Amino acid sequence: MGISRGRTGTGGARALLDFVSGWGIVALAGVAGAVAAGTVPDVIKSWLGEQRPFLTALCLVSALTFAAINLWQQRSKGVGIVISLPQTTWRGPWSSQWMAAAADHARRHHDSCFVVRRAVPAARPGDDEEDRAAVREGRRDALELAYELATARLTELSEADASTPVSLYVNAALPDAFELGAMFKFNVQRRLRAADGALSTARHRAETHEIETSSAESADQPVSSRVVLPQRSERAGSDFFPSVRISSHLKEPLTPAEAARASALVKVIGEPDYEEVPDATAVAVVVHLADNPLMVAQALRAARDGCADTDGRWERCRAALVIDGGSANLPETTVDFELVVRHVYAAWNAWIEARPQYANLRPRLFIAAPASVAFALGWLLGHTVKAVPHPYQTDKAGKPCISS
Repeated sequence: MGISRGRTGTGGARALLDFVSGWGIVALAGVAGAVAAGTVPDVIKSWLGEQRPFLTALCLVSALTFAAINLWQQRSKGVGIVISLPQTTWRGPWSSQWMAAAADHARRHHDSCFVVRRAVPAARPGDDEEDRAAVREGRRDALELAYELATARLTELSEADASTPVSLYVNAALPDAFELGAMFKFNVQRRLRAADGALSTARHRAETHEIETSSAESADQPVSSRVVLPQRSERAGSDFFPSVRISSHLKEPLTPAEAARASALVKVIGEPDYEEVPDATAVAVVVHLADNPLMVAQALRAARDGCADTDGRWERCRAALVIDGGSANLPETTVDFELVVRHVYAAWNAWIEARPQYANLRPRLFIAAPASVAFALGWLLGHTVKAVPHPYQTDKAGKPCISS
């Protein structure tokens, strides 16, 4: 496990001040301060005489300029919390490269950076049930420790400034990202609030939303933060972009225009080509939002034949809901990422509401998607839905279902 912190200073310039260097800001602030203090007005007065309206306006503009520069320099760009949870079976260079890129981005775009790295145990082919049980226990410990370290930092931030914006950079296997999102919703010891970040779209309203309270005695001690999930970009010349804001906005019903846009991005298949298993004890939610052509067929086969979830519970699924983004990646915009998350949430609620005969069955998530989407879905659904890790363990002896 590795934990590190970094500071980047007072932050970068806003769009209107990008052309001003650090020394230029200092000089401008000094001149404005001198004007506000009365030094320059005395000089101008000696030149122009008793031109009181002009001098009054000049002093007022100068004072406002000085105050604006001072506030701009003091504004908080928040903290970037980088959570890297590589599985022990992953190749190290890929994970290390992601963590280095995320930490660099966080340092460049935030006042401080906090990095948590924790290796997550993963089962290997041939492990017996005792070994798999030990791996599951180690996995839970790793996720809980990563969560506790991140929330300790959030608590520290709230005590210093409750309005500090927070960006969570998450790099993890999708079931781990999903479960970590569920922890952020329910396993908090104090109240966690998330306010919409100042993102470049008119749809993003600056509202504060309560996420969850886990104990009555902590209700008077809020942990406030602006929580955004950056996602690694695949565009040339880009690194990360703000993909999802964690707030109750994700639960809002879609407008007709949003529903039309979501349908163009993702297909909801309520009755897939799936042979119902009458005596099964679970239902499958298959979310395919990445370019993995075999994923849906593999997931449906594993759901029908039976497979193990992250808790090691082996079950078959009676029916399935498929939410398929096809072969294209999601557009790299906050609006579309959040829209798809809301679409998945609404589709699952509508599907189970229309099929009350499945209400008492355990939902199981088969997912191929960006990690930020998995985290957000965990925050929304993790209290009732269990993820199934890939490769899908399709029999009780641990035989995997993988691509040939």
